[in-house]
Amino acid sequence: MKLNQISVIIVALTLLTGTLVPLVQAVSPEANPPNIPDPPGTSDSGKSLRVNRTDIIPNQYMYNLNGCVPQLFQFQNMVMELNCSRNMTMNMTSEEGVRIQHLAMNIRTERNMYLEVHAQGLPPEDIPEPETGINRYMSFETNSTDPFNATLRYYMNSTELEMEMTRELNMSMMTWCYWNGSDWEPVMSRLTETGFLEANTTRFSLWTILEQGTPKESGQPDVPGAPERIRSFDYTNMVPQGFQHQIERNQATMLQFSNSAMYLNCTNQMQITVSAENQYKQKMLKLEVDSGNALKLEIQLRESKPTAVEAPEKHLGFYCEIEPNTTITQARLGMEIDPVQVQAMNMETEKLSWAYWNGAEWETVDSTLTDENILEAETTHFSTWTILQVEETATEPEPDTETSTGIPLPALFIAVGVASATLFTVKKKTSGISG
Repeated sequence: MKLNQISVIIVALTLLTGTLVPLVQAVSPEANPPNIPDPPGTSDSGKSLRVNRTDIIPNQYMYNLNGCVPQLFQFQNMVMELNCSRNMTMNMTSEEGVRIQHLAMNIRTERNMYLEVHAQGLPPEDIPEPETGINRYMSFETNSTDPFNATLRYYMNSTELEMEMTRELNMSMMTWCYWNGSDWEPVMSRLTETGFLEANTTRFSLWTILEQGTPKESGQPDVPGAPERIRSFDYTNMVPQGFQHQIERNQATMLQFSNSAMYLNCTNQMQITVSAENQYKQKMLKLEVDSGNALKLEIQLRESKPTAVEAPEKHLGFYCEIEPNTTITQARLGMEIDPVQVQAMNMETEKLSWAYWNGAEWETVDSTLTDENILEAETTHFSTWTILQVEETATEPEPDTETSTGIPLPALFIAVGVASATLFTVKKKTSGISG
């Protein structure tokens, strides 16, 4: 059969079946060693179909995936797992020196997709390297403008990474981040029990993984109201995203980030996970908690309004979502107030109050402004909090308590009552005598 006849048959089959014919590079006979070790996390892969290409480093490697059929590609220098809710054509390229033990991507979209994946050890020349990155960059590009949602998962082999980077890594502080055109923007990430760093995204770009900052104890922080016995950590090179820190019992701790600062103290051990939006910019948030048990808090600092609440008419432009893993006994919230900022927002410092969303409306709580300009409030529960301006409500004027003669009204009523009673008695006696 001639070559052009074969091409016609392939095209005819494609038209008849409505599916894509896989475009796979030829496999050499010696490229199938009988015992290839399973990549880490393979048990999570379910029934992924295996594509063994351990004979090559991918270069413009084309492959068509059927929708909802996960594929596990094993190359000479990397393992990549792909799953898509619709048919997808993949074009995979990797630089020779890059080693990726297991990268997984699960994509949910409504239409067929074309995806280019490029793995490299350095970012493009016009993009700076993050100081604490792991020297692995994944570029994802698609020709589709349709919305999608993807989950990225990267196996964090701490031994291999630490040997390569010649330093210890704090795995709880690793995060996915993408190049947003001007900076590396971290996204909420979590480390799974199987050792994968996982993140969700709705955008393709150049991605990498970095350590959010090496804890560096600093001296006494220049923060109003900070006690002398305080541990202070400098994270001013980062915006927290899934940032985790352990607060020891009764140990006042200050965490300083690039866009905010947090003062924390607890009567018991407290594990916090903090995330902040890049545009969130506030002064120090103070949080003191009385807890009978060890406590875990998830804290989300936002400028954008959470979907479950309504925007207050006048507020300081931030929302603080605090979610505990157990009931707390008592807590004190505090926020450093900048009078210049308040005035610029056409608000009045003396009218500010902490408020929480009670499920239907914002409910204010008694708040006090300290001499250090810290607005504080007591609470017995955590929720979504903000600081708003309490508007004065019109009140009815109190009735006058004096007559025009200067005699108090109650006294006048008593006098009139006594006079009436006396007059009634006199009349009664008079009528009796005459009768």
